[in-house]
Order: sequence, then structure tokens, then C-alpha cells
Amino acid sequence: MIWFIRKWFWNFLGWVKITLNKPLDIPLPPETRRSIVPVPLGSAIPAIPIKGILVCPPDQIPPDERSRSKTLVYKLQVWLYDAFSPMQAGLPPVDADGERALKNAFTWLHRTRFNPPEMPAEYLGSPDLGSLAVRGPYACYTERCEDGSYQWDLMQLARYAHHEGLHKLGAKVLFRIDPTRRALQAYRIDTTLGCAEPGDAGWERAKKIALASATTHLSLVRHFNGVHLIGGAYLAIATRNQLPPTHPLCRLLWPYMFGTLQSNDIVTRGQMVRGGEFETIFSFTFEGMCQLYEDSRHDYRVIVNDPHDDARARQVLAQGFDTPTEDNLRALFEPMHAFARNYLQIYYPESGPGGATRAIRNDASVLAWLDELNALLPHGVDVSRADVTFDNLARLLARWIYLVTVQHEILGSFVWNYQLWTQRQPVRVYQNGQREPLDVYQRLVNANYNLNVTRRALMHDFSYMALDAPAKAAMEKFTRDLTALQARMEAEPRAVWKMYPKTLKVNINA
Repeated sequence: MIWFIRKWFWNFLGWVKITLNKPLDIPLPPETRRSIVPVPLGSAIPAIPIKGILVCPPDQIPPDERSRSKTLVYKLQVWLYDAFSPMQAGLPPVDADGERALKNAFTWLHRTRFNPPEMPAEYLGSPDLGSLAVRGPYACYTERCEDGSYQWDLMQLARYAHHEGLHKLGAKVLFRIDPTRRALQAYRIDTTLGCAEPGDAGWERAKKIALASATTHLSLVRHFNGVHLIGGAYLAIATRNQLPPTHPLCRLLWPYMFGTLQSNDIVTRGQMVRGGEFETIFSFTFEGMCQLYEDSRHDYRVIVNDPHDDARARQVLAQGFDTPTEDNLRALFEPMHAFARNYLQIYYPESGPGGATRAIRNDASVLAWLDELNALLPHGVDVSRADVTFDNLARLLARWIYLVTVQHEILGSFVWNYQLWTQRQPVRVYQNGQREPLDVYQRLVNANYNLNVTRRALMHDFSYMALDAPAKAAMEKFTRDLTALQARMEAEPRAVWKMYPKTLKVNINA
């Protein structure tokens, strides 16, 4: 009875949040702004002892982003974690039938606001790791080894403290090319339990550890640390600090970064505090999670927001196997890159050889913006005041647009169709073979449910941000290009692993 009350209380709270949330109206940049001086996360939120990640202090969140109602809701939510936690010790495991487990957790109340997940073809039987290596959210981990094989290397996760009774995360999956099918095939998985190959008694368990490692790293490191705490936040801070409200680049970037600082502050408190979603859903203890965040900030590189350059660096293109997700992501990046170039040409026209680049290098605000980005990001942004050109600045702008639209989607709400099939891809792998307890799985479902709140669409008309008619025309053309891409994709067979322009949101605010 206590679990029944607890479950439905938190289900109802999640339903209320997703019901009341409305797409954010994005105003023009304010005429006056106060500079933001980022501080260590542990200083901004003392309950989270992380020093290396810098965030906007709560008292410096811009007034135009502040939402008293959202702040109060999240404060209440964090208070309830102690007063009436969504977790309850000693509960039985979820049903062995994955469909029944999902139906019990994703209730009729949930379904009034959002459809249940659709199982990817790769999960219809024993998970096909070779197919997941090129289709869906985990394709980002596929990289070439020196010997010509391919791998997912997530062994670093074994370093972090985990909850009692769980297998350590951390896995290296090795793939070989099947030239007949133009596909990858997993042939070995290394974990802390040793090496497993197809047919071995430990092969299925090794696959579960590998997928638990991939989904944990995707959610904690690539999504929340990379997109929210580092990429999105630093873009917002540098843009607010260095680009005046009527600067062309400020008007270009404003829809993509507005709301980020307020959203990050409240969501971080709900997910990363002790007893929050990350500690209670995934395998790591609170201390292990904090250390993972501290360490993984060093790994972040802005190239991950460029599907052309990132795929080239991982050597997955034109290697004798098909790469459907990489093809899909590059198709989404193309109109973003074209938009950035078209927009830049308006304000930095090519008047003689190198004229656009000279104009950019004479723009003190752009140079200061690059300086701050390079100071904030662990490895910079691959463009500096010393080497900025028209081409690399346009590509950087496209990467930022891709970060908050495509990257945020594929690492966040897109995993709805992947992360909830616990019989195929558990978030925890228990040493005794048991399935996740009811409270862990229920919280996983509710966390993913709330990732799907309605946000402002990328294909919304933002031409009111334009400073002049040419900029307005460039923004409108971008929307037309996305609409045309959507039509082309809809003419092709639908696939769970495929991302579409109409599903993309314009920014990462909650």
C-alpha cells in the first residue's frame, strides 16, 4: 500500500509537470545585461561537491530567464526527495516480461500525455550490438582501432564507485566488418569479469553490461555533462557576456541559448543532488557519480557537434559498412551549416580576397566571444582570434546550433525508445541476476517521460530576431530548408533510429 501511494504520487507529479509545461516564448535580447562570472558547481550548489565544472551562480541568472514558478516547483521536488522519496527499499524486481514491466510503470495517466516507447528492431531478440553500432544513439561510440576492427571503449566507467550488489560498469566491445551485409558484427566483449565471445556462457551478461555502460555514459556524460553543463552553458555565458544585444551573432544565437542558465540550475538540483535521479537510477553511488563528472569534463570536445568531422575522426565513413545514423545526422547538419554561412555573408561580405575574414577579425565582440569560449571549454572550440576565418566561424556557429537541437535530442528524449526496455538493456546489472527493483525502474520511466515535455520547436518562426530584411530572409530560408528536408525524410521508410527536423527543439531549456 505504501508503494502504491508513493508510486502514484510521483506519477501524478510528473504528469502535472508535463501537462503544465508550455513552449517558451523567446524575447529579444535585453538592452542592458550584467556580466556573468562562472563559479565551481560546488560553490553554486554546495550539495554537489564538484569543483572543476563552472556554472552560472544562482544570483547571476539573468532576470529575463528567471521563472519563479519553475524555481518553486523544483525546490518542492527536491524537498520531497527527503520528505516522501520516490524510492522504497526492499521492493521486488520488475516483471520478467518487458512489455508487462513497461505497462505497469508507464500507466494510463502517463499515456494521456505521451505515447509509449516503440521497441527498436535491434531489441526484438537478443540485442544486436553490431546494428546498434551504426543505428541509433549509441553509434557515437563506434570508432576504428589500429588493427582495422571497430570498438566501443567504455572501460573507463569501471573506475567509479557503484551501488552494492551491482556488476561494475565498463566494457569494450569489438566489432569486425561483415562485407557481405555491409555491417558490423560484435565478436568480443571485455568487462571486469573477463572476455566473452558469442556462444560463451557469459556472452548475454556481457552484452547487458556493455549496453548498461553505453546508456549510462550517454545520459550522464554525453547528455547532461556535455550538452547542459559544458556546451550549452558556456555558449550562453560567453554570448551574454561578449555579444551586445544588437550584434548579428547575438541575434542569430539567441533562440538557441535563451533559458539555458535558469534551466540548468533547477534541473541540476533535481538530478544530481544526493537522492536525485542520477544516483538512484544508474549504477554509481553519489560519490562515484560526482567523480565521473569531475573527470569526464576533460574529455569534452566541440567536434562531437559536427557529424562530418566527428565521423571522420572516428574513421567510420566509407569503410565497407553502412552508416545510416551518421548519414541521417549529416543530413540534419547541412541546412544548419548553410544557414550559418548565408547569415554570416550578410554582415561579413566578401569584398575582395579574404575580405570577409578581415571583417571578422576586426570585430572586437566576435574576438572577445571566441576568447571566452576558449577559456571556458576544456579544449577550446577549435577556432581562436588568431586563426578565425569566415569558413571556420560559420562551421562553429553550425556546431552550436547542432549541439542544442540535434545533439540534445538524440542524447536526451530520443532514448525514450531505447532506455526503457529493461529486459534488453538494463540500467543496472545485478550480480545475482535479478532485475531492477520496481522503484528504480519507475523512476527511470518518469525521468524519461519528463524529458519529453513540450519545448519550442526548431522549425518555429524566429525571424522576429532579425536585425534587417536580409537576416529575416536568411532565417526564413532556414525554416524552408528544414521543411524540405522533413518532406524528403518522410518520403523514405520510417525508422525508430532516424531523427527528423520536426522533432527537434530550438534549445535545451526545461
